[in-house]
Amino acid sequence: MTTSAQTHQGPLQVAPHSQALTTSATLAMNETVAAKRAAGHTVIHLGFGEAPFPLHPLLKTALDEAATHTSYAPVQGIAPLRRAIADYLSRTRSLSLSAEGVIVAPGSKPLLYALLQVLDGDLLLPVPSWVSYAPQAHMAGKQVLPVDTSPEDHHRLTPDTLADAFSRAKQAGANPRLLLVNMPSNPTGSMLDRADVEAMTTWAREQGITIISDEIYAELAHGWHPHTSPAIFYPEGAIITGGLSKAFSAGGWRLGYAALPAGAAGRQVMAAVRAVASDIWSSATTPVQEAAAVAYSPNAELEQYVQRSARLHGHVTGRLYATLVSLGVRCPRPAGAFYLYPDFAPWRSALAARGIHTSADLARTLLEEWDIATLPGSEFCEQPEALRLRLATSLLHAEDHLSSQERAATLWGLLEQADTLPAEHPAAGTPLKLPMLEQAQVRLSEFVASLGEPR
Repeated sequence: MTTSAQTHQGPLQVAPHSQALTTSATLAMNETVAAKRAAGHTVIHLGFGEAPFPLHPLLKTALDEAATHTSYAPVQGIAPLRRAIADYLSRTRSLSLSAEGVIVAPGSKPLLYALLQVLDGDLLLPVPSWVSYAPQAHMAGKQVLPVDTSPEDHHRLTPDTLADAFSRAKQAGANPRLLLVNMPSNPTGSMLDRADVEAMTTWAREQGITIISDEIYAELAHGWHPHTSPAIFYPEGAIITGGLSKAFSAGGWRLGYAALPAGAAGRQVMAAVRAVASDIWSSATTPVQEAAAVAYSPNAELEQYVQRSARLHGHVTGRLYATLVSLGVRCPRPAGAFYLYPDFAPWRSALAARGIHTSADLARTLLEEWDIATLPGSEFCEQPEALRLRLATSLLHAEDHLSSQERAATLWGLLEQADTLPAEHPAAGTPLKLPMLEQAQVRLSEFVASLGEPR
């Protein structure tokens, strides 16, 4: 007979399947940097990607005017916003979508999770990939099936690499039915060529694979490489997600969308996602939805704002990329967003002599000894011994010590100067005065110089 003492447990017992969960690496790094700065350190913050520009006044006005609209919105989102998003994707990406196929939520993150919950099968995930994809898939009860890519090929995704991962997954007893891609990529900043996107979608159609295309950075292409959505070639099998956070510098508004294929299958998936939404987040914030409808409607001022933002991100990221390349660091050329993914493998021996054997060791050393915040490649599904780091350049536009008013004035001034930069190669223009970027260039140069010649 079991005694009460043997069966009794205290309160607040964490479920076994939740014990391995950790805080998102990007958010954790942001908090670490804040603590170091509060302690008096001058940290070069390359560990957190957040679009930094001031909110456009048209969106502020729209939010102010909708502030008293406090009723719950429909679970799928208000009709004017869903129509505006469908029209926006038609205008900007040559896609044919309807408002009925669009759902909005408090950020695209919950929509990605909802899709992983309702879609059948296990997840093919390119390596490297954003830090939250694999944890979300695990929470949804799916196996994560890595699709290995090569740094020598700039982490390009090809039908051969997909077929190899698919075959290995099937042999291991998995059920690969989903492929999640992110273009431009976080962490590499790269994009697939149009031919590669078409080849990927042809392969997916042949295998019956659903593609989830996270296009949150699509508007921030740097100019020399156009963005191509998989839905152009695979409208019946590609789901697009996006949101306000990057192009409109409104991450804190938490407004994302998913656009699903037309037809009976798309409607079935939409019904399932709506059901998840109704039981978890009910609806996105009503005033933010009304302001977002303005963001996605045709407007020359807002379009100029987004174009200028993209050009500035291309300028800053391209300049830091040029610095890394000049130091002999291998790095994919960024085509969009605000990320770089340098590889320090040529200095493996010099790093090992300092006790640095993994990307986590490397990131820790840079933060503790050089006050440079980065994220290790291991957070992006890489093997620990791969000596790659993700650098985010989005916080290098304005100095940390500025007041909020000074920061806003500086950033508006930079947006106006963006028109002086070459549209196709913004990093090739006359260098803008950017003290934080220059500090990052100097400090990274000093670190690489301390390692000696690569081998």
